[in-house]
Amino acid sequence: MFSCTLYYTYIPFSVVFSVERERETREMHSCSIRCAIRHLAWLVFVCSWRVAAARDQPAAPKTDPVEAAALNTILGRWGKKASSEWNISGEPCSGLASDNSDWDYYPNINPFIKCDCTFGNNTLCHITKLMLASNPLSGQLPKELGNLTNLLSLYVASSGFSGRFPSTFSKLRNLKILRASDNGFVGKIPDYFGSMTNLKDIAFEGNSFEGPIPQSLSNLTNLINLRLGDMVSGTSSLAFMSNLTSLTTLILRNCKISGDLRA
Repeated sequence: MFSCTLYYTYIPFSVVFSVERERETREMHSCSIRCAIRHLAWLVFVCSWRVAAARDQPAAPKTDPVEAAALNTILGRWGKKASSEWNISGEPCSGLASDNSDWDYYPNINPFIKCDCTFGNNTLCHITKLMLASNPLSGQLPKELGNLTNLLSLYVASSGFSGRFPSTFSKLRNLKILRASDNGFVGKIPDYFGSMTNLKDIAFEGNSFEGPIPQSLSNLTNLINLRLGDMVSGTSSLAFMSNLTSLTTLILRNCKISGDLRA
């Protein structure tokens, strides 16, 4: 026979609990680090994606700087400012100015512009319409209008303008509609209007122009509507009408006319 003696070591429960707790703490700390790394990696991914997406988006088109400067000078002359509806963050050709809406739907926005932002592969905007009508303005038309060479429509009726048309106005060769009735314009209608062959609609009645009506208007073969009136002097021949084959509306109010209209 032999005898066996068993030996055991008594480890207090508090020691075991302390070791276990330390192990759990290490594991939790390790997990927190891994979670933080994964979260950081996710943030880096999302931010990188957003930066790439923003980089891929085309930049908003900008207004031609010459035209923007001219517009600001024109409006600033009478203390006028661009409406917030069509000037967003200082960019004239933005908001309602650059969308496809018809400005006739916004009669309370005045002054108003419309722009074409398809130039330069949709990066450049040109001002194509300018509304100044029925504003309490004064003096001559600003010479800076001549810098808006892409204008198609200009509305300045009933705005208190006076004097002669500026020579720079001859640069508006793309103009199709000119509404300038009921102002105080004087002098002769400039001959250069005969070179603005895209004109389709002219309204000049209610001013104090001197006659005769320039014969150069015979070059305006695209003209559809012509309204002249209240010529204070001179006798005008109707010979200029011989080439105006597109004309559908003619108003010659208070004008001294010679010749036969049927001719």
